Amino acid sequence: MAYIICEPCVDVMDTACVDVCPVDCIHTTDGENQLYINPDECIDCAACEPACPVDAISMQSDVPSEWEPYIEINRKFFETFVKPETTDEGAGDTGKTAQGKQQGIPEEFAQIPEVPDARLRAPYNVLTLLAQPLLGAFSAKFKARLEEMAGNSVVFSAAVSTGINSLINLTLYPLILFFVGLKGQSANLFTSEGNLMIFFGIIIAIVEGIYRFKDEFNSAVEQPRYGAAFYGWFPSLIATPLLSGWRSALTVQRGEERKTVPGSVLTNGEIYSDDLRERYRRYGMVNRVTELTDHYEVEIEFPRWVPNSVAKEENELPDRMPDYAYEIQLSSPYFPGEPPAPESILTVQTQLEDPRFADVVGRTSSFPNGFTNIMPISGQPEDFQATYRNKVLTIIVSKSGTCESLGLEPTLHYAKLKG
Repeated sequence: MAYIICEPCVDVMDTACVDVCPVDCIHTTDGENQLYINPDECIDCAACEPACPVDAISMQSDVPSEWEPYIEINRKFFETFVKPETTDEGAGDTGKTAQGKQQGIPEEFAQIPEVPDARLRAPYNVLTLLAQPLLGAFSAKFKARLEEMAGNSVVFSAAVSTGINSLINLTLYPLILFFVGLKGQSANLFTSEGNLMIFFGIIIAIVEGIYRFKDEFNSAVEQPRYGAAFYGWFPSLIATPLLSGWRSALTVQRGEERKTVPGSVLTNGEIYSDDLRERYRRYGMVNRVTELTDHYEVEIEFPRWVPNSVAKEENELPDRMPDYAYEIQLSSPYFPGEPPAPESILTVQTQLEDPRFADVVGRTSSFPNGFTNIMPISGQPEDFQATYRNKVLTIIVSKSGTCESLGLEPTLHYAKLKG
């Protein structure tokens, strides 16, 4: 659903929106008194909306009733508009060019703004550091939030605090069960009942520790979560909302007021540095094509995080984005004995098919249901090879012949290089 430029732009025509548009979809011509957004090129990234100094831009579904005629005015403008830099001699009768939707983003526009890290105030960071063995017993959500607020893994680390707490439980659980097993009798470490209770305590502590670190053993989990000790679940229910409510009192206030950047996602009034890049990932705009001697290497980054929003809370969506279904097509592949095409087109189409997102995707600009990348490849490729790892799709396209003839060595994983 494209954005629409309405009446406040008339006779103003401020080009701030043109400067921030990553796909160059805002146009006008001589004699016009306003700007227009091409609905076929607009990717709903919302970069133009906050940039407009007169608040003339709205999503089509949010256009005020008194400005609804501008939806039709915008549509009619592009019935005859021909983009000068992409004019095609084979354009149709309407004069509209037969141009494909280009994906990508200039490198300078994709730079993430510097954002000062949050950190705990002086009295609280020392207390947090000393209390790590106890805080490690709390839930993964509590520890993740406290770790973000601390802004320093030395002050607080979810993994370190959980590990220390698990080691303490190796002593705590056997000791508790030992005294429970005494049943009021005098303490004696050398009775069979006492030794049995100590053994049970050690086993319980080990099993619980393995469960709390289970994400570390799963290579498919990119962001491990460290669970709570059994006695930490109930305190976590009370401490987690309190931690959020006291955030402003516990952390150092930022030196200057943060402002919305194009494409960012508001999160309880704050804007996180990765939101901009994540939004571009959801539209397939974080990609790169590297030309090497005998092949091309195409990398497309997929979304990693679900943007914090009302829709996320209402639908109880997870923190991490699920994997997208994707389809890769190579048009005009070369076949021996046939005249080669001037170029081939590599097309990557993605779709978010997770049923948990069925009521969300495609309904707001923050949740597109997928994206399409169209990339021209010169040469005479016969096929391609694709690998998907850590939310990055890598496609190898040979300039001529098959990918097998390239004899490329498989990419080594960093863990293998280390050990």
